[in-house]
Amino acid sequence: MMLKLIDLAKENETQELLEAFWNTYHCQQKIITADGKLYGKYCENRFWTLCCSIRKAEIISRYFPIIKHWEEPHFVTITIKAVKEAKPKDQRKTEKANFRFISRRYNFKE
Repeated sequence: MMLKLIDLAKENETQELLEAFWNTYHCQQKIITADGKLYGKYCENRFWTLCCSIRKAEIISRYFPIIKHWEEPHFVTITIKAVKEAKPKDQRKTEKANFRFISRRYNFKE
């Protein structure tokens, strides 16, 4: 899959993505053993499943001291469709208004 993405990045002359895809292609290419453990260099790209999982775990562990005191923690991912090139400012205003609405609606006290 990475080689196909590399070819697409070459076709589209997207240097930044090309470098990221090659970095991912070489992720965990060299494994070192020491004291009975395996070590390797991760690419740290969010589109690579293994590195994305590690990244999420690191973020959760940073926030865990706060989250563990919450009575009912929930993880929510909010997504939207891609924005047309001419309307990013309008979209940001709409997103902010929608987020405020959701926040107000679900941050009620009983």
